[in-house]
Amino acid sequence: MGFSKIARDITERKLAEDALADVSRRLVETQEVERRHIARDLHDDINQRLAMLAVEIEDLKVNPPNSTAELSRQLSEVWKGITEVSTGVQLISHELHSRQLEHFGVVAAMRNFCGEFAARQRVEIDFKNDDIPQLVSYEVSLCLFRILQEALHNAAKHSKVRRFEVRLSCASNQLHLAVSDRGAGFDAESAMKKGGLGLISMRERVRLVSGTIVIESKPMGGTAIHVRVPFGSEHGSQRAAG
Repeated sequence: MGFSKIARDITERKLAEDALADVSRRLVETQEVERRHIARDLHDDINQRLAMLAVEIEDLKVNPPNSTAELSRQLSEVWKGITEVSTGVQLISHELHSRQLEHFGVVAAMRNFCGEFAARQRVEIDFKNDDIPQLVSYEVSLCLFRILQEALHNAAKHSKVRRFEVRLSCASNQLHLAVSDRGAGFDAESAMKKGGLGLISMRERVRLVSGTIVIESKPMGGTAIHVRVPFGSEHGSQRAAG
């Protein structure tokens, strides 16, 4: 009887270790996908824009326009391009690390990200929030911020609509983040079983702060992601909600 219990304990421990190793492997894969996405943005977008601006500036040097008005117009176009590149770099920087999240809290960081994302992707994001009455741990704030990023990227890529809603509310000592659209939708149950990297990343982040995540979606029925997490963490420093 004792040997049977020991064997069962060893088997259960081995299964748990295998499951943890699988989650860790998938999280590493997710990180690599995110890095490739950022590298692609830098190379295919930022680098190409800078190269085009360099060509335009060189052309102005070699073939300056005859009139001051035309020179002014062309320089204005170059300046506009530089400003757009600067905005793109800033957004990529915020994807990696949000200084607003660190210094001003989760509400300000989410609002700012929604504005930048909407401008870059040329979509509309309706962001609304409750007054957050207490401090939110940085650990929880970062969890919600990363899930917002993942959810909006997925929605912009797959929903086939250009309007999204983001709600951050609080009740019963919990924060509730909802990201929704009325787009193409997908088979949520099947997607959760398959365990795509984005879903695994979101679920693992929520698990680490003792929260819950529910994804509601069906083909042609839109998508809604609901995340509920406790306000604080006994680990991690505190930040004002913003």
